[in-house]
Order: sequence, then C-alpha cells, then structure tokens
Amino acid sequence: MDPQNINPGHWTRDFLSQYALPSSLVAFTTIAVDLLVLLIASWLMDFIIRKIVLTALSRLVKRSNIIWDDHFLKEKVFQAAIHLIPLLAVRAFIPLVFAETESWIAPLENLLSALIIYQAVITVNRAAKATVHVLENHEKYVNKPVQSLQTLVQVISWFVGLLAIISVFTGTSLGTLMGAMAGTTAILMLIFQDAITGLLANFQITMFDLVRKGDWITFNKYGVDGDVISVDLTTVKVRNFNKTISTVPSKAFVSDSFINWRGMESSEVRRIKRHLVLDLDSVSFCSDALIEDLKGIERVRDYIGTRLDEIQAENKAKGVDKSRNLNGRHLTNIGIYRMYIEAYLKEHPMVSGEHSLMVRQLQAGATGVPLEIYCFSKEIRWVQYEAIVSSLFDHLMAAAPAFGLRLYQSPSSFVAAGLFNPQT
Repeated sequence: MDPQNINPGHWTRDFLSQYALPSSLVAFTTIAVDLLVLLIASWLMDFIIRKIVLTALSRLVKRSNIIWDDHFLKEKVFQAAIHLIPLLAVRAFIPLVFAETESWIAPLENLLSALIIYQAVITVNRAAKATVHVLENHEKYVNKPVQSLQTLVQVISWFVGLLAIISVFTGTSLGTLMGAMAGTTAILMLIFQDAITGLLANFQITMFDLVRKGDWITFNKYGVDGDVISVDLTTVKVRNFNKTISTVPSKAFVSDSFINWRGMESSEVRRIKRHLVLDLDSVSFCSDALIEDLKGIERVRDYIGTRLDEIQAENKAKGVDKSRNLNGRHLTNIGIYRMYIEAYLKEHPMVSGEHSLMVRQLQAGATGVPLEIYCFSKEIRWVQYEAIVSSLFDHLMAAAPAFGLRLYQSPSSFVAAGLFNPQT
C-alpha cells in the first residue's frame, strides 16, 4: 500500500477541530504531532532492532568459529548498519506526514537522504576498519601494509558520499556531477598532488613489497634508523632506536635509496664487515725463529708446515740463493696472521659456516694496510651482535703482536715519547 495515499494525521485534526481553533494552528499541530509520533516510532524501531537483532547477532558471533564477524561486531559495523533502518523508515513516511504542507517534503527528504548517505559511509568505513583487522591477523597478510586499504576506502567513500549529498541537494545526477568534475581535474591534481603521488607510491610499496610493518629500515636522507610501525596511504611512520618517531613520505621509498634489513632478519644472520689497519713497517718475511714460535699456535701449525714444505721444495727445485730473502718464496707474518684470523673465525661458534667468510687485504695507504674481515654472525639482535663483534676484534687486536705485527694508529704522546713496546 502506498503511504502517500493514506493520511493518519486526520485523527489529530478532527480532535482539534472540536475546539474551534484556527485552521493554521490545527494544521501546524497536526503536523507536529504526526512528526513526533514518527520520530518516536523510528526511535522505538531502532531500539527494538538493536536490542533484539544486535543481541541475537552478538550471541551468534560468540558461538561461531569465524573470525571476521568478531571484528565486525567489535568495530560496531552491524550497529551502524542497523541505524539505517529507522532513517529509511522516516524517509519513506515524510510524504505522508507532510501531505498537507508539500513545500516541506522535498527539503526534509533531501535532509533524510543526506543522513542516510552519511550513515552508509560510516558503515562502510567501519567495515573497512574491521576488514583490515581481519587481514592483519591472517597469516598471508602478516606485516603487509593493509592499513592503506582502510585509508583508501575512507578517501573514496567520503569523496563519493560528498558528491552524492551534493547531488541530492542540487537535484543533479551523480554521473553528471562526476562528469562536470572532469573539467577541474587539472586543478584538483595540482591541489592534491601530494596525496595522489603518495597513493601511487603506496601502491608500488605494496605491490613490490618494499616496506612492511615491523621492518628495520635505514633512510639516511631523512635521518631514519628504526622499525616501521605503520604504512599509511601517504606516509610511513618509523620508531627510531633513540625512541623518536619519524614520518617519511611514501613517495620517498620509490624515488630515493634506503636500506631494508628484512633480508638479514629472515636469513637469521648478520654481516660483519670491519677491518684492522696494520702498520706497514711491521710487515716482514718470517725469520726462522718467528716460524718456530708460530708453529706453537695450533690454528696455524698445519698451515705453516704444509706451506713451508711447498716453499722449500720450490726454492730447492729452482736453486734459489737463500742468502737474500728477496730470492725465491718465503712466509710473511701478515700472511700467517691472515690465515690465523680465518681459522679463528671458522672455529667461532657464533660465526656462520654456511655463508661467505673471507679475510683480505685492502689497498695500502698512508695509514697502513687494512686487513678486512668479512663474515656473518649467527646473532642478529643488535646488542648481542655488537658484543660478538667486539669480542672477535678484541682477540684479533691482542693477537697481532704475536705475529710481529703492529696495529696502526695516529702518533700519540705515548708513541712520541718512545714508550711503545709491542709484545712479541
């Protein structure tokens, strides 16, 4: 039955007409009473639905094994959707209540339509928020920037909702409005260029998995060194190790260079790449006395024996004059020390034997000859990692004098006074 063909307000008008009141007052009172009855009825409808339907839904959700409905209930998605029912009911009966004052119908219908659109947008946004929580707890989407999904839905829903409300009040179709906005696209792109580029950058970040929540990143350009705590539509928020919070534009992760330490964490090893600088004046061929002394070191004993036999055999075969060290081949203290470091690292329980391990010389310069240690620690946690590295280099620095080597350092007053006496 069409509500426009019924006028339940006649009982109010008939009742008031008995008292010979002015017709304008009767009409106004009739409308006010009918409107009040409609509002009370809609409120009762909303109250009853919430008490009955929402209570029943809550019980069903608690009994079900499905995860998503728990988040939808927690974020009040169902409650927001239920509010639409009384709004739709009031909107449907507006022509009936204001049948005698038709000039009020269109403005009130527009107002109710705007409220319905607003409530629908609220419902969609709550549903998006609940969906994000569902995805965040899903194994497939752990540490993925799904928070951007909620922001994207919010932007689109509010934009479309605003256009729909404008369409309602202006009487222009939504398609016509969107077509008219095409002419102002250039201006809008200029105004919202940061948001647009951020949105595109966020899409690339998500597609190529550049950054996730929980990643440790280093971004020197922005002074960032810490863990990612959120990946939003246009920004990435990072908690630095000094407990400060930095916000970096999403587009920077596409256009600039940064370090993501996720690979280290997933491989469960962390690279050690440091060097010792040896004094060039301490590098020399090994004397017989030094060789005999170094044979007492278990880590290089076999190496010295094997290498010495090879060198002596080659020198003998070539008839090398042994009166000068430059003739033929000889062991050097830096070479034996390099092999000692390699053997020491291979024995160390916290140095990975499954990854690259190398000890090499770098280009010698005015500050000496660098001996670089390149290996991987089994410990990736910062504090523990630094303790392991310090322990390694404590030992290697203390071991250098045993090979007749000195570590280079800029001359100090101690050295200038001639008090330096390296251990041998």
